[in-house]
Amino acid sequence: MSGYLLLLRGGDYYTAPALSQVMAPVTGEGLRGILSYIGFKNVRIQPETGDAAFEAIDNNRRKMEAEIGYELKHAFRTDRGVVLLTQEEFRAMAARHPLSDRGDEDKLFITILTHEPAREDVAMLMETMNGVDEHAVIGKAVYSYYGAGYESSRRSTEFIEKVMKIQAATRTWKALRALLGLLSNEKLDVDSGARRSIPRQ
Repeated sequence: MSGYLLLLRGGDYYTAPALSQVMAPVTGEGLRGILSYIGFKNVRIQPETGDAAFEAIDNNRRKMEAEIGYELKHAFRTDRGVVLLTQEEFRAMAARHPLSDRGDEDKLFITILTHEPAREDVAMLMETMNGVDEHAVIGKAVYSYYGAGYESSRRSTEFIEKVMKIQAATRTWKALRALLGLLSNEKLDVDSGARRSIPRQ
């Protein structure tokens, strides 16, 4: 079996037919149920972000991403997709942030793409740097430093997805590094945490 890390993407919730309210938000407990239903093994959940680690025999990531996305939509009426990484890919991405010398660690982010972007799209993203926000693209990862803070920037995940023409998931650098414990089984979810709804990223 191969080990994978799942990053839950942001997305919108749909109104259920004939109902005035949206369905319940995605929870860690619900995500665990979906992954187990599909047949993945040794599922571990990070309750705060909804990220997960699991093992699978299948190595077709596009198929797995599509299947998980379908089950999320069916169970929670949400278009929140996922980004899958092998454990080796993730460890390499989490080893070092190339913009870590810019300043406050709280302003360091990483956006992980579903696949590597085209060179011309990377060049276009680099042209958008404004002296406040900086980016460095390495493979499928966009490392960012938001000088005025992520919430104040217009170069958010949605912006990066639009420029790169690729779906993605964004995490703070601290949150991403914390997931290393999930891979080594050091940080397993508990019942109280698993029932919390997972915020959109």
